[in-house]
Order: sequence, then C-alpha cells, then structure tokens
Amino acid sequence: MVRFQRAFMTYFSMENGRFAGNSKALAISHLFTGDKPLIYGLFSGVGQPLAALSDGIELRTAILVVESLTLSAVDWMEPMYELMTHPELARPSRGFLSPGDIIGRVAHDGRFSGVMKGGPGFQGVPNVFASPNAKAALVEYVGLLDCRNLTVLLQQLSALSVVMSCATHKPGQPAFDYYLGHLPTCINSTRIILDNLVEDGDHRILVVRGVWLLMLLTYITQLRPVMDEKLLVAKDLADEENGWETMYEVFRGEVVVEGKLRDLEFLRALRSLWELSRVCRGVHGNLYFHAAWKLVSEWTAWAGRGVGREAMLNIRL
Repeated sequence: MVRFQRAFMTYFSMENGRFAGNSKALAISHLFTGDKPLIYGLFSGVGQPLAALSDGIELRTAILVVESLTLSAVDWMEPMYELMTHPELARPSRGFLSPGDIIGRVAHDGRFSGVMKGGPGFQGVPNVFASPNAKAALVEYVGLLDCRNLTVLLQQLSALSVVMSCATHKPGQPAFDYYLGHLPTCINSTRIILDNLVEDGDHRILVVRGVWLLMLLTYITQLRPVMDEKLLVAKDLADEENGWETMYEVFRGEVVVEGKLRDLEFLRALRSLWELSRVCRGVHGNLYFHAAWKLVSEWTAWAGRGVGREAMLNIRL
C-alpha cells in the first residue's frame, strides 16, 4: 500500500507540472474525468481526502491537493462508484425529504439490521456494501435528497452533522464518536470545495451526494445511535453574548499543550464548528456555538473505536 501511495504521489506531482502548477485544474481533471474518476475515492477514510483537498484550496498549496488525489486513488471505492452511478439516481424523483427526515427513516430501517456483526467502526463499510438490501436502501436514500438548491441543502447538512457528532449519547453520559465527529469537517470541506473549485452543476450535485452518502455510511456503521438535539446545550454553557471569545479562553495561557489540545481531530472538529457557525449563524442561531462549547467542556476522549471501557453512544437494541 505504501509503495502504491508513493507511486501515485510521484505521478500527481508530475501531473501538477503538466498543468503548469494550476492545482485546481489538476484536481478537476482527475476528480471528474477518466475511466475511474477520483471523486469516488474522495470520501474514503471518513473524508480524509476531502479534507486534504479543502485544506489545499484554503492554504493554496499544491502538495495538499496532490495528497488528496493520492489518497483518493489509493482508496478508490468500486461500490461507491456503482452506487452513485446507479440508474435510479438519474431518474426524476417522485418526492424529496429533508436530510433529518431521511436519517429518521434510516434509523429504523430493517434493511441495515445485522450488517455490522463485528461492532461499530467505519472500517465496516464493506459489510454494508456487501448486503444487497442495504445497498438498495442506500440508493433510495441518496435519491430522496433534494439537490435543487445546494445552498439550502448544505445548511441542512451542516445542522444535521452537528447533531450527529455531539448529540448521540445517553442523557447524562457525554460521549463523542470518533467517526461521527468527522462529519462537521466533511461538510465544511464540501462547502469550501463548492465555493472555490467545482463550478459544473452536475459535478456539484455529485460532490454533495457523495458527502451525503458518507454521512449515511458513518451513521450506519456506528450502529445508528439515537439523536437528541436537547443534549446540545451543556449545563455550564458559556455567556453567549461573548460567544466564541469566551470559549477560546480555555486555550489561552496553556504553557504545556496536553490533553484535548494535543488531539488533532478534536481541534479540527472545533474549527469546523466555528466555520459553519460563521456561515450559517443567521439560519441556525447559536447551534454551532452550543455544540462547540459542549465539545470543549465535556470531551475527554473519542468513543466508537472499539476500545475497551470507552464511553458508549445511545444505541437502539
């Protein structure tokens, strides 16, 4: 695997030279053209290539774009390609549902029962794809997503990602799932990519459908926990008038960086919540601030990775 990764890294670095250093053109070319468009690998690893691409766009550094394409090539997913190019998705929909309503149906859909026999974990995605009933259900739920107004849809996905990442534990027993905790970052990365890279209408829909499928797969592989928005408000919620400045006091004056301040995924999740708050505050009020404060005040470690004695989500039995 390492040998292949190095080979792809070298190849895409040379390709960047062929595009005269225009890393955006490089990305568009390889994501959406060819026999195996890399868009179908962009959502592997809980969206790691997706995040690398948005980082490359924000920081204007080609090496991160090359890294994103490399990861997308190494982890290219045939089942993702088959599902997202399914003929059913090309037909006019008979009706749409909001992302929250779709997830509500997924939560109780018996077609996903028993597919995760080995317990939770995103590494169980092949088990979902191996089930014909589960695959048929996924096609249905991707097709129910209303992609006619992507601005509104991204706002809906942003809010849902927050609930999935911070409000799936049992009351009084805070737990933050490692994989679900990636979802706000995936949505923020999608927003950056749509705003700065992808212009073609069909390609934009493909990206959004891809991140939606990623959200569905993450929720299913983490055993479809109960979501409760009431859990988003922490008991010791900070003064909302001072907002994010109040929260950042937690990080100031730290001589020794330790605990949560050393956890890159924790910091990434917090930063994504701040970015989504900046973009969606007028729509969702203080939702993102509430979630971020909950994360800062209650997070001690990630759950959902199968480690002994870790905190548990509110899983239906």
